[in-house]
Amino acid sequence: GSAGSRSIDLYSDRILQRDMEPGFYVEHFVKDLGLALNAAQAMQLSLPGLALAQQLYLSLMANGHGKCGTQALIMALEQMNNTRLPTITSSEPSETD
Repeated sequence: GSAGSRSIDLYSDRILQRDMEPGFYVEHFVKDLGLALNAAQAMQLSLPGLALAQQLYLSLMANGHGKCGTQALIMALEQMNNTRLPTITSSEPSETD
């Protein structure tokens, strides 16, 4: 629908199953975010959302998660909030099944 999210569609099951296998590595994403921020700075653009995303992914790298997939962002958010989402096993039906 109009409020849909392709990222949520692709990654929600993996996040809930704690499957952090990479489709795209956190360490490569951090590099790309840095390149985008450097380009924005050269154009005198302020992109605070991009800067925040880079900081969150840098925190994952600092905690040894650079080889995880970008869906590992949930771990940074969990750590910031001292919580953890419940794990859903793959044998349980999802809403998309």
